[in-house]
Amino acid sequence: MHFVLIGGTRFLGPAVLRRAMEQQHRVTVAHRGTHEIPDLPQVEHLHGTRAELLAPGAAIERARPDVLVDTFAGGATAEKATSLADCARRAGVRKVVAVSSIDVYRYLVQAGIGDGSGQSLLPDTPLPLTEDAPKRTSPYPGAPPNHDNAAMEMALRDSAGDVTVLRPGAIYGPNDPRSRAWPLIRKIRSGTRRLELPDRGVQVVHQVALDRVARSVIAAVERAPRGFWACNVVDPYTWTYAGLAAVIGRMFDWEWEPAVVPFAAVDHPYKVSSPVLISDCRLREVLGVNEPDPLQALEEAVRWLWEHGPPADATFADD
Repeated sequence: MHFVLIGGTRFLGPAVLRRAMEQQHRVTVAHRGTHEIPDLPQVEHLHGTRAELLAPGAAIERARPDVLVDTFAGGATAEKATSLADCARRAGVRKVVAVSSIDVYRYLVQAGIGDGSGQSLLPDTPLPLTEDAPKRTSPYPGAPPNHDNAAMEMALRDSAGDVTVLRPGAIYGPNDPRSRAWPLIRKIRSGTRRLELPDRGVQVVHQVALDRVARSVIAAVERAPRGFWACNVVDPYTWTYAGLAAVIGRMFDWEWEPAVVPFAAVDHPYKVSSPVLISDCRLREVLGVNEPDPLQALEEAVRWLWEHGPPADATFADD
């Protein structure tokens, strides 16, 4: 099939592109041209702003792709989703795959994962969160003003097209611009053994390996049901904050000196007041995605960060 990948030339996009090419799909990358994906000279590029590329009669429509994959780099909005759906309809696209986030669930707001507030001490949604869990109805706390996955999803649902929405957890992998592992790695690099564990470090945030997200995009094209369909994309298991520190410490034969502190006493990468556990049943049972193993993926990401550190130009968006 012919894929057009919109945006995402820095982190998620390249992983999706390489996985698609391994499956012998033809891939065209549509982006601003400010950052090219290295070492892939055989890939066709369409350059322009998002509005220019998706406009009636413009480059993406003329390309007549079978599949449109949108990572919504730079932020997701209802307006962007509508222009994507309109372009897909004009171009006769068979399938749209949109990368959203687990942040669409009301529980994530209650747990305070967006801004660390923990808005509710009594979140009432059963865990793990399934795709049918209650959605939030207001903007996500802490997100930029031009980013709202819930509004984007609603606009795509209203488009009545053949759309699969993927909802990843916290994505980690090599070249990760927002790695939750980096603060722990930085402590080891600096020789800091004291590890402050808020409320004993029992916080849990469901993560997902970069390659699992890339695999889910390809699987969505091949196996997702028709119509609007959503799928959580998370690892089959995860760690508490304390557990993550222990695993990373063992990778470097590092002995921590843990210190229990109150939840609000320290900033840390898992600052949530309630555990975030996500169901991956659809991912496994419908899309058939079971790789990679989270421990192996975590080790790969940690070793990369140890050698390189986070990208110097790390931002909210990946393009």
